[in-house]
Amino acid sequence: MKCLILITALLAALAIGAQTTLPTCYHTYDEIVPKLFQYEAQHPNHAKVHLIGYTQEDHLPIYAIKMTNNVNTDHDRPAILFVGQVHAEEVLGVEITMSNIKEILDNRTVAPYNSWMGQLEMWFVPTLNPEGHNVVTSNMDTSYRKNKRDTNGNGIFDYSPLVGYDIDGADINRNFAYNWVHGDTLWQPGGLEVWDYYRGPSPMSESETQASWHLFEERQFVYSVVWHSSRTGNLSEKVYYSFNWKEVRPSPDLPHFALIASGFASQIRKEGSSAYYEPSPNLSRKGCFHDWVYQQYGGLQLLVEVGTLNLQPDSLLMVDTITRATNGVRWLLNRALIYSTATTSNSMLTGHVRDAETYEPLVAEIIIEERHAPWFRPRLSNAQYGRFWRPLGQGAYTLRVRKPGYYDHVANTVVNNGSWTTVSISLHKRPNALITGSIRSNGQPISAMVTLADIVTDTLLVNGDFVHNYYAVDGVMVQVTADGYFPYIGTVNIQPGNNFFVIDLSPANVVYEEDWEDGTADWVIEGPWILQNELAATGHAITDSWGGWGFYEMNCDVHIRSTQPITIPSATNTSLTFDHHLYTEWVHDVVHVEVSTDLENWQTIWEKSGLIDWWHSEYIPLDAFAGQSIYLRFRLTDESSHVELTDPGWTLDNIRIIYGTATSIQENGIPSPFASALYQNYPNPFNPETIIRYGLASRTPVTLIVYNLKGQKVKTLFQGIQDAGNHQIVFSGTDDCGRSLASGVYLYRLQTDKHDQIRRMLLVK
Repeated sequence: MKCLILITALLAALAIGAQTTLPTCYHTYDEIVPKLFQYEAQHPNHAKVHLIGYTQEDHLPIYAIKMTNNVNTDHDRPAILFVGQVHAEEVLGVEITMSNIKEILDNRTVAPYNSWMGQLEMWFVPTLNPEGHNVVTSNMDTSYRKNKRDTNGNGIFDYSPLVGYDIDGADINRNFAYNWVHGDTLWQPGGLEVWDYYRGPSPMSESETQASWHLFEERQFVYSVVWHSSRTGNLSEKVYYSFNWKEVRPSPDLPHFALIASGFASQIRKEGSSAYYEPSPNLSRKGCFHDWVYQQYGGLQLLVEVGTLNLQPDSLLMVDTITRATNGVRWLLNRALIYSTATTSNSMLTGHVRDAETYEPLVAEIIIEERHAPWFRPRLSNAQYGRFWRPLGQGAYTLRVRKPGYYDHVANTVVNNGSWTTVSISLHKRPNALITGSIRSNGQPISAMVTLADIVTDTLLVNGDFVHNYYAVDGVMVQVTADGYFPYIGTVNIQPGNNFFVIDLSPANVVYEEDWEDGTADWVIEGPWILQNELAATGHAITDSWGGWGFYEMNCDVHIRSTQPITIPSATNTSLTFDHHLYTEWVHDVVHVEVSTDLENWQTIWEKSGLIDWWHSEYIPLDAFAGQSIYLRFRLTDESSHVELTDPGWTLDNIRIIYGTATSIQENGIPSPFASALYQNYPNPFNPETIIRYGLASRTPVTLIVYNLKGQKVKTLFQGIQDAGNHQIVFSGTDDCGRSLASGVYLYRLQTDKHDQIRRMLLVK
């Protein structure tokens, strides 16, 4: 009897939010599409329907309607997007969007609608999920959420009238690439809505998310709104923005986004109440639309949970909800204008980037130094106008604009509160350069990979000799690698005109090698590291997290360590190399390579964090340990306060210690530098001495000083006048009094009358 009661209660709970029949006041897909084309026909200068993609399973067209003056022209105006529906059962947003379209077109000649038409591009997508919408509006399943992906491949649409038990379908709002890995896997059990949040088989796998991607690539929307509804009511009548994950990981733009969300929410009264919608930062990492928009484009997308747990109210309440929600739409459109008396602020940084000589528009990266993060995809000006739009609050900012082949533009910019702040940026082109090179071993040409890293990295696959068009720039990181050979890693100045260099790589001699094909007997393992062959560069690889069910643990400190000491050859160049696949939280969760000679004192010689989830190789010099016996430790540390802040972790393969030579045969093959430059010291890390090289563009007074991390002067290496050309000084790891310095990071600074540059070096003992 108790069992029967429990089953009955469970079934009742599962049925919450489901209803047998949808009220007839809601548009069907077959009603939406002709109405959009009717608007286009009635308003040919103000409305244009665009096909933006097709649905995943039924291949139904997904339509957007663009509204602006002279709609058939691509204007130099900010674009604003409204998406009525992502989840099928959440139909209120469809009605809000359809109502907004009609209202704006009907009133297009009067204020403020005429201002919106004249200054903005407004885009509306009534439904991003037409096939799921059809499931609901046909009353097949009014609690259906996802698209109709055939997850089990049986050719049949498998669904259930019970909430959450639909076998088929993927949740579009869990399929976006940013943090997709944190979404639910296929048929992942958990909660009452057991299968409603399936993330799809891969990031951006669903046709609907791809349609969104292509639309954002084309328009780069400044603001967007996506309407949702909460079936449980727990999240109802809230406005979410990006982001403050678990209340400890705020986005760089959180304060300003909070102001926008608060303004929007303050316009929408709650159902049957005098209170207003509540703004809230997104707290979870789940592959959602709004966080993806921010990471990819820098735009602000609001996720609005409209209505209550009554997702599909009758016509009277539906109209009331539309009326209240539209107040927020009007406010946001006014907020996007150049100026509006309807809002307290219209702050925005915008401008054009052009070539200083031709005045042609340029696609360039726009960086706000105070709002930048390493995990941002570059925010770019558009190709047609060189225009960029950046939502920013009132204040002073450092604006950096950069493009390969051009000098950076850096300026202090004050953003006004009352209206847009517009800047005009002219980038000056760097002189053209031609690199002629040859990669050899013992004088014979070899196949190799050459990378040139400046703002972006150029990768060349060469067979001995090569020619590459480039531009004049100082401090280009050059890496030359070839299978079976010792790598070359260095920094060069590329000057105008012809540049020539020859790199000779000796065969690599292997001191130590671990490919994991014979197990882990040679390693001490701390943590859930396991060998596997699903993710490996070759054969098997070791990973830190699969033994912990796919993600590393909160606050973990896990490592693998070599059991036996490894002797580093004397008087030769030695490097540690390994292949790896990395996915950790940027900045907070760091992987380290550490070295010890006694198993007690460990020195970090390399570290990294972030998302580099493809197989790639690292090369770390070990010359500082020449003649010593060392232990290796590969370590991951986490500083999370919630399991959702952990990530898939670190996978390692093909660990090797090699020695050999990599020689620049013609060190002066690249003539004296075009501009003064300070190069990276070599070796680095070092013990006890290292060579510091620098180039001078002309005869000039020179000061070269070493500092500690507190900014205190440690040693003056040179102070005087030097001729143009390349110079080098040996730093012996001592201070001005001749005392040996402790291990650690030191800064060295080159100052001339026209140049000031600082680099870091690492002393290890």
